[in-house]
Amino acid sequence: MATLIVTPTSRSIRERSVQLRKQDGFLPRLMRMDEFLSRLAPVPGRAMIQGSQRILRLREAAEFEGFGRLQKDRGLIRFFARSDDFFRFFEELAWEKVPLGRLEEADAYAEYGEHLAVLKELRRRYGARLEAEGFTDRMFLPEGYRFDEAFASRYDRIELHLEGYLSRFEMELLSRTAERSELIVHWRTTPFNEKMRRRFAEEAGIELPGESRLSFSWSRREVLEAQRAPLEIGPRVLAVEERYEQVALALAEIEGMVRRGIAPERIALVLPREDFASVFDRYDRMGNLNFSMGFDLRSRPEYRIPAALLAWWQSGGEEEREWLRRLGGAQAEKLSPSKGMKVDEFFVTMSVEGALPGFASEEIPRKRSREAEAIAEIRERFVRLHRQEKLSVREWLFLWVRELEALRLDDVRGGKVTVMGVLETRGVAFDGVVIVDFNEGIVPAQTGKDRFLDSRVRRFAGLPDRQDREALQKHYYARLLEQARDGTILYALGENRLPSRFLYELGLGDGERVAAPRELLYRTQPLPTLSGDPEVTDFDPAAMIWSASRLQHWLECRRKFYYRYIAGLREKPEEGINEGQVLHRILDELYRGRTHFEEEAQMRRALEETARRLLASEEVRGLYLGAYWTKVLEDFVRKELRHFEEGWRVERREMPVEGEIAGLRFAGRVDRLDRRGDRYLALDYKSGSIAASNRQSSLEKLTDFQMSIYARLLRPRYPDLDLAYVPILDGGGYVPPTVPEEKEVLLLEHLEALGRTRAFVAEKTDELSRCRYCPYQLLCERGEFL
Repeated sequence: MATLIVTPTSRSIRERSVQLRKQDGFLPRLMRMDEFLSRLAPVPGRAMIQGSQRILRLREAAEFEGFGRLQKDRGLIRFFARSDDFFRFFEELAWEKVPLGRLEEADAYAEYGEHLAVLKELRRRYGARLEAEGFTDRMFLPEGYRFDEAFASRYDRIELHLEGYLSRFEMELLSRTAERSELIVHWRTTPFNEKMRRRFAEEAGIELPGESRLSFSWSRREVLEAQRAPLEIGPRVLAVEERYEQVALALAEIEGMVRRGIAPERIALVLPREDFASVFDRYDRMGNLNFSMGFDLRSRPEYRIPAALLAWWQSGGEEEREWLRRLGGAQAEKLSPSKGMKVDEFFVTMSVEGALPGFASEEIPRKRSREAEAIAEIRERFVRLHRQEKLSVREWLFLWVRELEALRLDDVRGGKVTVMGVLETRGVAFDGVVIVDFNEGIVPAQTGKDRFLDSRVRRFAGLPDRQDREALQKHYYARLLEQARDGTILYALGENRLPSRFLYELGLGDGERVAAPRELLYRTQPLPTLSGDPEVTDFDPAAMIWSASRLQHWLECRRKFYYRYIAGLREKPEEGINEGQVLHRILDELYRGRTHFEEEAQMRRALEETARRLLASEEVRGLYLGAYWTKVLEDFVRKELRHFEEGWRVERREMPVEGEIAGLRFAGRVDRLDRRGDRYLALDYKSGSIAASNRQSSLEKLTDFQMSIYARLLRPRYPDLDLAYVPILDGGGYVPPTVPEEKEVLLLEHLEALGRTRAFVAEKTDELSRCRYCPYQLLCERGEFL
């Protein structure tokens, strides 16, 4: 007897294959549900349109006057973000066999009749474009397929292991299959799939018992086996304060399951949000986890540089521009985002300008890493699909970044505990299950299918509504926990998080609040946290030697000042290259033994040699940064030469300065002091943005008084003195401090108040944005931490 077994996922196929090999006889064929349905419903003479091709064709179809009534932007980037709404809307109506016209019968949708007419026209035009090019789309499958009689009749018996929901179109295909082969369905009914049980009665004429494990013949409309089984689940429910503390607790729970006799291969760690996978990977030092969702490219330069360039083009913000430069993509700034071109030209242009690292055509064959091969493969497909298109550089970059975001690389390291999303658990049973992030807003997962239709219209038209989709999620979680011998649910309470309401609907209550075993994550014990704000009662500011940075810490955050200057806690030294410090060293060395340059070639050559010498120990990254900085500093070099042509000469480098201001001792180091006759110019090199330091409004927020301090310390020795910032990575030049008099007045006010201070409470700053990169973030328990 020829038998076909259909299961929901590839993992469930592997599990069932292992079980079947333990039996005698011929093995049945195994197939995924989506593959099975696609084999039943081919569309003759049509290829299924793929990926971003859909969006481009739909956008072309939207080029008619009435589309503007939907208040949707036809610009590709905005259209792309909203295109899923259209595809889901059209596809859901088609697969539920609900014509657009039926929505006009709903009173709740009457006021949107004009919108429905536009949607009808959009669908018609999109279908016509696809037909003209030999394509079809999933939304047209129910009306354009030809049922494959031969395939449906090939097997004497088809066993379908059902999990989840069947649309009316899917039921139509299965009903036609049941007429040609014996179709047996194995299914578990729970309180959360009652709608599907009613649908079997209404659409297929099969009355099925609730809360049961059952098998029935669709062909004979007959229940073959039914075992009454009320849903019983009893996992431990545990709550921690911070989201990241779940990592330590989850690892401890997995360890406990193994100690209780569960094989690691039979344990699943379920992540409702897959972005949490990178955190678990970071702390999986023993390689025990196997990430079934694979890894994305977000940490690699092949993704980060084009994504940063796109972010800058979209926002125009200085922060995004600075991030692009730090990643090494400053050369791409001169690209014109609006320039139109074909896809081949796009890749060549972007590679030459450094926006797509590793993608120059001659580089691809030399790379043999899994990442490079995967990227090269999707690039080849991307070019093949879009060879006839002409878009702007910005639009091409947007589509390419989305392709990279979707790329996943398999985890091949061999960990035994499986990390997976809840949809991957369909059709698979585990002995041990740990679910994290069981918080409201995460579980249930938020969906966007109600953009065009509210719940009343959905119920009128017989479409699944939000409650139906949430019930399906509850069913998946309930099935996963029901089949497990040992289960744990974790959630976090910090930052106003709430436990998911699913806990109560699954018959579970609030979790027990526990402390995470952080020793599983750290090789040493974490630093102790303070129970309250420290108080310093014998503070003498006159006994200290102040600097611009020390004053800045005092003004920004008393707690940071306390940790660094009172408690003496120094931050961990940076590993690798600190780009700002190295650039300062290069420019310092550049003028060692010379006061100026006269020729551009001479200065460029000296700059290259200096960078090469100082970065020699950094190997590949050093070579890259040396070449990158030499290119980026071209404008800096030209402006320096004009500066020297005007008669300026380098007088001092890294010049120490010290003195007293308002009764407090100050010391610092000026990057460079130039001289022309009796005039002097103090320069401060800046590798980042000078916007915060050189603000001229909202001065009450100013905390960086470096230029004002230098002015007070230097003017007694150099009466004819000017000061300027040098934005070395932003074209060079000399930017004078804004409103210097007002800033000096404000500096003196701060120092007079500081000089009177004899005690202070080391409170944390109220501006949480300052905590983001603070080395003491963990001690202050700010943000997500472990």
